[in-house]
Amino acid sequence: MKTSGQRLRIATLLLALVPLAALAAANPFARVDEDADGGPRALQLAITSYVPAGQESVTRVDLIAAIHIGDAAYYAELNRRFTDYDSLLYELIAPADSQVPGRIARRPGILSGTQVGMTKLLGLSFQLDEIHYDRANFVHADLTPDELKKSMAERNETLYVYFWRIFFASIDQYAKDPLGIRDLENLSSVFAGHNDWPLKTVLAYEMTDMDAMRSLLGEDAGSAIIGARNQRAIEVLQERLAAGDRHIGIFYGVAHMPDLEAKLTALGFVRADTVWIDAWQLASEP
Repeated sequence: MKTSGQRLRIATLLLALVPLAALAAANPFARVDEDADGGPRALQLAITSYVPAGQESVTRVDLIAAIHIGDAAYYAELNRRFTDYDSLLYELIAPADSQVPGRIARRPGILSGTQVGMTKLLGLSFQLDEIHYDRANFVHADLTPDELKKSMAERNETLYVYFWRIFFASIDQYAKDPLGIRDLENLSSVFAGHNDWPLKTVLAYEMTDMDAMRSLLGEDAGSAIIGARNQRAIEVLQERLAAGDRHIGIFYGVAHMPDLEAKLTALGFVRADTVWIDAWQLASEP
């Protein structure tokens, strides 16, 4: 059984993954795919397509669920698919006049530093190193740092608020452990070992549990880190549709997907189909 401290350490790791992770009790955007023996094979993320309801149209919008650290093969597959879009809307909290000359430079910060450190710990790659942001069809669709700061202030949100939310969420989840694989006798032994697969599996299952993470993020539509940024993405989407684009992708962290889907539904779109992409290999051997 995990102690409160062990759950808090897992929760702190998830806080670093919040921009990239999405959670839901029955998650339509992230899942752990199992092998023939019922063991965890891969953490998979969804590319979900939406079309206008009740009308013949060539318009299609894809929600492309992202995780910011993943297998190099995962990002290579996304790069291949991204060439098919008239416009690919991406998340990045950056100044409005910033340029993207090739790969985006890593920005200093606690969360970004944690994400980079986790790529080494888990043997994964970092999204900003792998995705080809310099392509002509890429369109920035996120808030600037000043806009995010203002939005958080209006909602009385701070990083301290999120820290305490995740602390109490970890306490609340203490007695809720439906998956035996998450019952670690000692989380520290995972960190001390040389095998990254157990830790990856624990995190993969945690990232498909939305009940826990909703306690952290609050109501998606009302938060700055989710709702306000999603609203900007929808505004850019409407601009691209008005400009004549018909096949548009929205490449955002998987935690953003439920609220983005709700916003698309409000615009008259309905879900058409879903494709699953392996993001992390979880088998005992790569």
